[in-house]
Amino acid sequence: MRLLLSIVIVPLLAACGTTTSMEPTVDASTPRGPTTETPAPDPSDGVPAFPEKTTRQFAENSGEWDLVLTDVRVAEREGFDRIVLEFTGTGLPGWAVSYVDEAVLDGSGEVVTLAGDAILDIYASGTTWPGSEGDYYSGPRQFEPESSGDVDDVFVAGTFEGYTQVLAGIDGAPVPFRVFALTDPSRLVVDIGDESTH
Repeated sequence: MRLLLSIVIVPLLAACGTTTSMEPTVDASTPRGPTTETPAPDPSDGVPAFPEKTTRQFAENSGEWDLVLTDVRVAEREGFDRIVLEFTGTGLPGWAVSYVDEAVLDGSGEVVTLAGDAILDIYASGTTWPGSEGDYYSGPRQFEPESSGDVDDVFVAGTFEGYTQVLAGIDGAPVPFRVFALTDPSRLVVDIGDESTH
């Protein structure tokens, strides 16, 4: 009897409402790796430690879905390279970051050419378009950072259905990376470890 009730109730519950996936649109043939949460913060500096593996990292955004991309910058630090996506708005970005086989733009499916040996696909969630066009990121769509260590090339794909995508071409084989968000202003930070330190 319980089995019969389960067979009847489950389809009824599914029919009562639909769910919309907030995941980025990614070709099913693209390897994404397992979902992993960001490592616990390192108490010495307040940011996560570098994981040992290079698998996909994911975290939910918080607050309003009102983040508007205003800047993308890259800098070389001691032991790692840092990519920062900066936003206006009150929310805190979530993320889905992973190495992929090719640089594919979300939405259009267009493949872009990036310098580098590995490609890091960066999505920030909780993002949207501004009320006026002048408030959105106005920098170059593709650029080679001047002082970036192993980050050879960056492509700012834009915002689509609540996600902002940035692709980065990395010199060398995939290495561990860490991802975290900062406030005042809202930022998504991706640190790519130097190959020599892993």
